[in-house]
Amino acid sequence: MKNINLIDSRYALAAIIDSSFDAIIAMTVDNIVISWNHAAQRLLGYASAEMVGKSADCMIPEDGGAQRQIFDQVRAGKLIKHYQTVWQHKNGQLIPVSLALSPIKDALEHIVGVSAIARDITDRIKIEHALKDLNDQIALERNKIKQVLGIEEHLNSIFDLNKLIDFVVRQTIEVLDAEKCSVVLVDYDTRELCVKGHKGIESRFILGKKILQPDSVARIIAREGRPILVLDIEADSRFLRPKQDSYRTASFISAPIKLSGNVLGYINVADKKAEMGDVFSELDLKILSMIVRQVAVAMENARLYIDLKHLAITDPLTHIYNFRYFTRSLDQEIVRLKRYPSRPLCLFMIDVDDFKSYNDNFGHLDGDTLLQSISKVLKQCVREIDIVCRYAGDEFVVILPETTAQEAAVVAERIQKGVAAMTLKQKMTVSIGVAQCTNHNTNRYELIQSADMALLTAKKTGKNSIVDAIAR
Repeated sequence: MKNINLIDSRYALAAIIDSSFDAIIAMTVDNIVISWNHAAQRLLGYASAEMVGKSADCMIPEDGGAQRQIFDQVRAGKLIKHYQTVWQHKNGQLIPVSLALSPIKDALEHIVGVSAIARDITDRIKIEHALKDLNDQIALERNKIKQVLGIEEHLNSIFDLNKLIDFVVRQTIEVLDAEKCSVVLVDYDTRELCVKGHKGIESRFILGKKILQPDSVARIIAREGRPILVLDIEADSRFLRPKQDSYRTASFISAPIKLSGNVLGYINVADKKAEMGDVFSELDLKILSMIVRQVAVAMENARLYIDLKHLAITDPLTHIYNFRYFTRSLDQEIVRLKRYPSRPLCLFMIDVDDFKSYNDNFGHLDGDTLLQSISKVLKQCVREIDIVCRYAGDEFVVILPETTAQEAAVVAERIQKGVAAMTLKQKMTVSIGVAQCTNHNTNRYELIQSADMALLTAKKTGKNSIVDAIAR
């Protein structure tokens, strides 16, 4: 009866082993298979009849030296609860497995074999790899976003448009691991696209040039009006053209710089670095789209800053420079004169003759128009380096660097003729006091006083006259 129970137990144990989802294999100390369940057959493709009594070496790949050492440790009595390795299928395919290995002992505790329980972890490995790729992607995106935020921080402190564009080009190339980048802006005077900044492209090809060809890549991008990712320009239906020799790859990305629905321009990025993969991705396009949004705000801030700076130094009525700009500029010219005392410097003080009478006769609006007209005449009659400013009320000043009193007199006569030729409700004239600075120790106040005294003399001598003085 005991023998029958023992036999039944052995059959039950064999049935349990055979029904297991894990491969269960028993081997002698000489590596000869003595037990091979159905799961082992499913895992490795060998039937029990093919393996029992044969060497188990066929399961281990040729480069499985480390795995053989693990089996030797088990034969020496070590228990291995988890060991990840690969076994070789009958068809040669390598299958990742997780092993639990234990020595088999006889009644006298002698090690007579090795028991291996193997589980196919192919799906788990795929999930782990997918999870690793996802984590790597998340880390990459986090790093890119951090870089983009760093760009935004610096953008907010740059108010010079040219410096802003240069910074954007450099940072875009760095963040997107690319070799080429260009910034194309809309010239709103001509409505043309113009390349304003670039890196990695020869200047002779693009810098400062207008993009006129209707079938150019830039104009096609302009018509798109949205971020685009081109994997291959030669296969993309929007372009279908050979890659230019100056570009290493056929992939590029582009995104419009938009503000309040208006397109200010575009940023184009090409030739992704080979070590990062030479084709741009959706992530690259997403990062570029983040950059252009920041650039649009920075460009608007730069414009507002320039407008504010302009307002701070511009007279609101005549749109020429105001008193603040005049004093600052005159100080700078006097400092320059002290460094180069041989270079002449002149100052005009100009007063509109009978301005109060004109105002009283025709009203303040016409008086404002008169001042605006005289401002235009002054700008037309002087050089680009000369500085025309409104001093106060109906008085104007002009700073004339590199100008002698004799040369200044010629300019003053030209101004008087220009004013006399203006079309107004009555003929108007101006009186001009001219002061030449010859002493490098002269300060602003002394030069202004000399010009003012000369103007006062001109007014007293019958108006519509020119009187010069020398600041000593």
